[in-house]
Amino acid sequence: MQRGGLFMSARRCIVAYGVLLFGFSPFSRVKAEIGDDLHDFAEIYIDQYFEPEEELILSDFGKKKSQALAHYSLGRSFEARGQLGQAIESYKRVLRNQPDQHFLARKTAYLLARNGSNDEALKLLEENLEKNPDEPYSHIALSEYLVTYQSNEQSGRDRAFSVIEDAVSQFPDEPAVYEHLVKLYLMNNQRDEARRLIAAAAARENSDPTFWLRMGAIAVRAWPSLDGGGASQQMALVNQIYGKALNAAKGDSKVVETVGDYYHATRQLDPAISAYVKVIQKEPDLLSVREKIAHVYGAKGDEEKVISTLLEILEIDPESARTHKQLAQIFMRNQDYPSAIPHLRKSLSITKGSAQEYGALGRMMIEADEHEAAVEFLEDAAYLFPDSPDFPFLLTFSLSSLERWEESIKQFETTAKLAEDDQLQMLNESFYFRYAAAHERFGNIKEAEGLFQKTIELLSEKDIDEQNQQFAATVYNYLGYMWLENDMNLDEAGELIKTAVDLDPESGAIADSLGWYYFKRERFEEAKAELLRAEQLFAEPDPVIFDHIARAFYMLGEREEAIDYMKKAVEMDPENAEFVDRLKSYESNTVEISEPASKEEPPAALEPAA
Repeated sequence: MQRGGLFMSARRCIVAYGVLLFGFSPFSRVKAEIGDDLHDFAEIYIDQYFEPEEELILSDFGKKKSQALAHYSLGRSFEARGQLGQAIESYKRVLRNQPDQHFLARKTAYLLARNGSNDEALKLLEENLEKNPDEPYSHIALSEYLVTYQSNEQSGRDRAFSVIEDAVSQFPDEPAVYEHLVKLYLMNNQRDEARRLIAAAAARENSDPTFWLRMGAIAVRAWPSLDGGGASQQMALVNQIYGKALNAAKGDSKVVETVGDYYHATRQLDPAISAYVKVIQKEPDLLSVREKIAHVYGAKGDEEKVISTLLEILEIDPESARTHKQLAQIFMRNQDYPSAIPHLRKSLSITKGSAQEYGALGRMMIEADEHEAAVEFLEDAAYLFPDSPDFPFLLTFSLSSLERWEESIKQFETTAKLAEDDQLQMLNESFYFRYAAAHERFGNIKEAEGLFQKTIELLSEKDIDEQNQQFAATVYNYLGYMWLENDMNLDEAGELIKTAVDLDPESGAIADSLGWYYFKRERFEEAKAELLRAEQLFAEPDPVIFDHIARAFYMLGEREEAIDYMKKAVEMDPENAEFVDRLKSYESNTVEISEPASKEEPPAALEPAA
């Protein structure tokens, strides 16, 4: 057998040229050493042909198979290019060499039908059935074709049924023939016939669990509305089929799991759990089945079992982000945020979540008062997303709650810098109010004063509503009280506080500020009246209010009342040395009493913010 090509031609030339070279000196010595080997080598590649070894010679069957494969490959190529005529001819040649290729026969028949050659397609499938009478799919292919292309004729419909009914009789243990016949019955609204067919199959003796699983799937498609809530005949029949699959499983976990899936889908929850538990007992690390059990417990409303099952999954696979999220969702639904937070954090550490996800979790931690954990988490988030103002902004809440004022101020500064370009809405009156309060608490009175004024300026641009009105009252009161406590701008402080009272007259804190303003102005009767009103407005007792009332009473010479209130303050805040010392001095009557100032007509209050 000659083999050619550029490479072989070149090789023959090289060999021949070598023979000529070796015939002359100075290669004669080399030729003598080689002897006749070179001549033999030349004859092998130029003059002689050797039959291949016997094991390399194709049999008739092998030749047909190789030709079939070649034509099949060619047919696929034609089909991919849309050349259906050439593809059909190639596939027909495959079938001549390999007549048992019933699936290719079906494919070719449908290509013929697409090309308008319906009669030829039918003939091809009939011949395929003649050549493969023991192949159930040959029967199915013919019946299917008749239903598809001759359903308008009664004879075609009748023959389609006849072919597949014969197949059911001939192949009673092949689920595919049942499936096709059930489909025909349902297409023709013959549900009773479909049920009788499935019932007949269910009565068979078959030890193959796969047969029963496929029959069960056929039955479920026949009655898609099966529900565990009713004890219908259909449900009983399908349960019988899956029960046989379970009995035939012999410990096959996949079969048992599939049966469990059926019970789960039809809301037969206890049998589903039983099946899944059997799988887990055999394969405890099969996490997908544990997840299914968790879903079934969820359908039963047994949340405790859901949680315990998900925790078991995490013991096996602690890096399952999905399981952490599922647990977090349950805890959040129950508003158990402290339990949800660790799972959300772990999920984000595994999946490397988005800035929005980190921000949402940070807010949840703040709302849950998990401030120490929030600071750690938000600092990590700020490192991961250095251009986002969200994380320094959120840090201001937790750091302020922890009274870490200096750190809080730095985060306010960072937020203002990052948000000034495209997130100015973040820098609103609430932001500047908290920023000012942080400076005040840290002792930066001048910086706080400027930020409070900025807050009031932003408030003046707002429309008045109840929420803005109360917030404005809080801002005016805070700035006024800060001035009082630092003996600054007392008159301006008083006007701010009076404006705050007008805006929110039912605020105990603002009433206390006004009483304290009167005290600072040595108007002790007015101070006492306003402070007692503040006491009534507070929902919970406050030691600072008690201290203020006690001081007003004492300055009015009402020493016993002053001592009573001072005792209340000390009882609530026994670690406050100032309170303790003041009580002792009141009891010993060693505090000098100031002369009360005359009652003054208060100047007009400041206009509330527009």
